Order: sequence, then structure tokens, then C-alpha cells
Amino acid sequence: MTVDTIEELRAELRDCLFSPGERKALEAQLAELIRQRNQPITSGDASSADQRFSTAGA
Repeated sequence: MTVDTIEELRAELRDCLFSPGERKALEAQLAELIRQRNQPITSGDASSADQRFSTAGA
């Protein structure tokens, strides 16, 4: 998933006409892509760094 894909979906939602069902599906897809994009920042990287510091002092 890239930032380009997220921006393309945002542009489509902003500029195109969709049926309510299509719009709902695209909004769900956009939300999932944003969730995936944000996931590594909030969980994986910080915990690895924290583990290195906690074992270095032992």
C-alpha cells in the first residue's frame, strides 16, 4: 500500500459520482489502507527499540 493509492482513492471519492454502496466500499477500503499505513508506526518499531534499551542495561 502506498501513499499514492491512498491519494488516488481520496481523489476518486472527492471527484466522482458513486452509488451509495460503491461509496461505502471505497470508504472502507480507504480506511483499511490508512490503518495499515499507520500500524507499523504505532506498534512494531517502538517496541523493538524499547526491548534493546531494557536488555542493554542488564
